[in-house]
Amino acid sequence: MTQIAHRPIGELTLNLDRKRIPVKAADRRHGPYPYYGASGVVDHVDDYLFEGLHLLVAEDGENLRSRKTPIAFLADGRFWVNNHAHVLQGNGDNDTRYLSYALEAMDISGYVTGSAQPKLSQAALAAIEVPALPLNVQRAIAATLGSLDDKIESNQRAIGVMEDLARSTFEQIFDLDQVDGGVALSDLVNVNPQRVLRSGTPATYVGMSSLPEFSAEVFKWETREAGSGQRFVLGDVLMARITPCLENGKTAVVDMLKPDEVGWGSTEYVVLSPAGLFSTAWIYCLVRDERIRDFAIRSMTGTSGRQRFQADRFSQYRIVSPAAADLVRFNTVVEPMFTRMTQLRDESLKLTALRDALLPELLSGRIRVRAEGVAA
Repeated sequence: MTQIAHRPIGELTLNLDRKRIPVKAADRRHGPYPYYGASGVVDHVDDYLFEGLHLLVAEDGENLRSRKTPIAFLADGRFWVNNHAHVLQGNGDNDTRYLSYALEAMDISGYVTGSAQPKLSQAALAAIEVPALPLNVQRAIAATLGSLDDKIESNQRAIGVMEDLARSTFEQIFDLDQVDGGVALSDLVNVNPQRVLRSGTPATYVGMSSLPEFSAEVFKWETREAGSGQRFVLGDVLMARITPCLENGKTAVVDMLKPDEVGWGSTEYVVLSPAGLFSTAWIYCLVRDERIRDFAIRSMTGTSGRQRFQADRFSQYRIVSPAAADLVRFNTVVEPMFTRMTQLRDESLKLTALRDALLPELLSGRIRVRAEGVAA
């Protein structure tokens, strides 16, 4: 097999860092344009600096070493970038999408400086070497991997649409205003139910960092020996109770476990379990509701920076008791959506694994692609 030449990123790209402008949060005016930082979109603003497809690369931050999220990612359309992300475009002989995949596959640890605050300087980025393939091959690789990413993104959009529809259905059917003499939330669902999982037993672990802020679906979990932390089973709902995770909306459905499996996670979760007609979907929509979330935030206690919501406070929030017919109607409509959301998440995880397995094979030439992007 022919050895593939590598060349520095700086020889393959145009660097547009000079066009970046950081804007303090207090000075930003909200608008339709994404405002990018080192790990992606951090805000939306009313103006833009860049237009078209660009490659953004993290300039600083812990993620340069941990790589929990991509350090190289694409931005398209009109957008703003602060000074925490380098801005590149492929030059006339190199494809921007290909370069994003190539750079993401590289070991950059030798180019990152600093321990307390890791940094990838412009000069260091320019020196990173990636496979220098012919432009038509680059485009074919980008098309092959991009088709997988497009499906993953499509699945994510579909999950978002179904969740929005589920929550809208919930809001139309149920009244969550507090009322005197109503039924306590703690009487409708099980709050922090007892689950048995002995310490030291290998089990599925869902950490706080894996809990999403805007979705029901967890995309990352692992096996760890059980320690101190909340226990949960299939169908439970996890809600962060500590600042700032509660305020940020960290909440998720437990749908990654087998029916007879007990998982575990942070001590800073409230675990809510279905009871009767009060389903997983109902509980999730309940704790995503702004009234419930505002109540939880207002009820937090503790020292500044370590405030927590105490689960027993759910006994103090009373609502009109939901009618059984309404619960049946809601579950009939929404539970299939949650089943489909789980299926789409699982499909996306398989596609991600396939993409990640293909990437080094394509870059090395062990798997070749034709110009139209079909593996050969």
